Amino acid sequence: MFKKLHIFFCLFAMCNFANAQSKEAARYEIDVKRFDLDYRTREALIRSREFIRLDSTYYVGYLYEGVFKYEHAADYFGFKNCIVPLKKAIRLLEKDFAAKLSAAYNSYEEYEPLRIIQTDYTQLVFCLMEAYSNLEYPDSVINLLKHYQTWNLQRDILGADNYIAWTIHRNRFYTKEKYGFLENSIKENDKKALYYLHKSLAETNRKAGLNEKTFSYLAIEGDRLSAYHYLAIIHDYEKNADSALYYFQKMEYYNIFPYNNYAIFCFINGYFSDADSYFRVSRSQETGDKRLKESEYYGAIIEVLKNNPVAAIKRINEVIRENGSSAGWGWYNIALARSFLYNGQLDKAELHLKKARNFKEVHIGTTWGQSHYSFSINFLQTVIDKQKIEAEKFENRNYWMSPKSLANIASNKLKFFLNQLVLLNQLAANPEREHVFFNIFSSESTVTFDEIMQALQDAFDNKYFIRFYEKFLDDSKRGFIRKYIKLYLAYIYTERGEKSKAFQQLDKITDIEYIDGEYEILFPARVYELYAHISKTEEKRKENLLKFYYTYPQLVPYSGLRMSFRLEASSSGTNKTEDIILKKLQNYNIDIAEKTEINVPKVKISFTNNGKTDILEFEVIDSTSKTIVPRTKIHYDNTDLATRKLVYGLFNIIEPVLTVNSITAPDNS
Repeated sequence: MFKKLHIFFCLFAMCNFANAQSKEAARYEIDVKRFDLDYRTREALIRSREFIRLDSTYYVGYLYEGVFKYEHAADYFGFKNCIVPLKKAIRLLEKDFAAKLSAAYNSYEEYEPLRIIQTDYTQLVFCLMEAYSNLEYPDSVINLLKHYQTWNLQRDILGADNYIAWTIHRNRFYTKEKYGFLENSIKENDKKALYYLHKSLAETNRKAGLNEKTFSYLAIEGDRLSAYHYLAIIHDYEKNADSALYYFQKMEYYNIFPYNNYAIFCFINGYFSDADSYFRVSRSQETGDKRLKESEYYGAIIEVLKNNPVAAIKRINEVIRENGSSAGWGWYNIALARSFLYNGQLDKAELHLKKARNFKEVHIGTTWGQSHYSFSINFLQTVIDKQKIEAEKFENRNYWMSPKSLANIASNKLKFFLNQLVLLNQLAANPEREHVFFNIFSSESTVTFDEIMQALQDAFDNKYFIRFYEKFLDDSKRGFIRKYIKLYLAYIYTERGEKSKAFQQLDKITDIEYIDGEYEILFPARVYELYAHISKTEEKRKENLLKFYYTYPQLVPYSGLRMSFRLEASSSGTNKTEDIILKKLQNYNIDIAEKTEINVPKVKISFTNNGKTDILEFEVIDSTSKTIVPRTKIHYDNTDLATRKLVYGLFNIIEPVLTVNSITAPDNS
């Protein structure tokens, strides 16, 4: 019996030895074949399957499968799909190589045998953390990072405390009731996030002497820069401009300088020219991954502020063509909706807003979440509804005599009030309403000062907003933003019927405030518009209306103000529609001035026929012969449509010519 047992144990030992030898050979083969294998290539996925067949207990096959799927993920299902192999790779690596994860070292020679394991582990944790974050699983992010920290790696290349801080800040508007790692207010959450960032810096500095024996000084400085990056972002959000600038300057001379974040810093402090420059640099350095590029979204906003919405339309249309229906598609359609809105094309604006609303956006690599997305859509929709009321009045100057127009106005008013009610309820439930929306030009705001003002104008007439904005003027250190608050106050006083106080605020703007003549066009346009509405004399009304028109003509048809033009028409004789169209102009809310009245824009119109269709060409010039609307040609066979295009064209509302057709909605709603 003893002899049989002895034989059995010998055979068992020999099998184990053979298995161990076989496993060692398989792992050696895997290690050789993975040399220089890029995670992003198709070969990486093919090899991952081979590696798993060779040894299903070795983490490397799952590493390549998980990281490949992560690198190619661009939507909810893509990130969901990479989680299982990443988790399995982490579990197997920890099981077999625990000693190498927690090992200490005093030189590069001692670190070299540990390098691949520690690098692979960091890579796995990073990808899994990002997948959880993009899927909006912040609890899983925190749990993963806390688990990672239990290994106490001598150098935390990942920067776990930085990502813990970022996750806290990204979810700052929630409370402990929703996520256990949070506190119970935005202020407390950001305080906690700052604690983790300073803890990260302290830990980096504490181990710097030891780690610099193995890694270069620049590598350790890179660990500090990661903390500086998030410190700058959080202080920017808190509007601590001096502190934010301090950390941005610490990153200034390194190749990881966050141009996009610094551009946002410039933008919210009113340095629009600098913001535009840095956004352009950020766009030139994009890696090409298919996710939201905040620099493109903000770049379109800047073009709207400059009264160049056509440039924004063309650029965002091109971005959509390049990126397809990946993450960011919904945000880009919001940007397109805004650009069409400020180009006076309400139907196009509403079309793209509908596309954004029906798209399931994945908010990757940004602090912008679903609440920001919904707010952006609802603010724009409310403004569109408001302008559709004015459009009906503009297209039918005698609208009160038309049952159809009255019905359309009533319908749009109902939509406006319902959408505004939804928006106000959303704001009431949002703990960031004062810091992000009412306190305009915030780093987390995805709407413009003008959208907030237009959407909430009818709800501004209460003492809360007066106290809020007067306190803002007393406390704000953002000097270039103060004039916008004075405009808000002027609107509020107008809504309350206190026109003398409104005039005081407007006069303060025009008398003492600096306005950037290139980047701040929308702002003075709104100043002139309000002046025109509350002017005490007809002469002043006309004077400010002209300034409004010359500054941002696309806004005028939706202002309720009536513009005057001088007409100078000519016909070739082959076009018989001149009298018909000129008569139909009288249906619109514009005045045709006497030819002797020179202080109004002059419209030159010519009517011709090319043998196939009727053609009209027009241009608008001011009293000094400066071009306001460049010469534009309209081919037509329908005089109603031609008249409509002509009238809106007088306000530079002209369909932009696009070089690509790239705005088809994906079916993922």
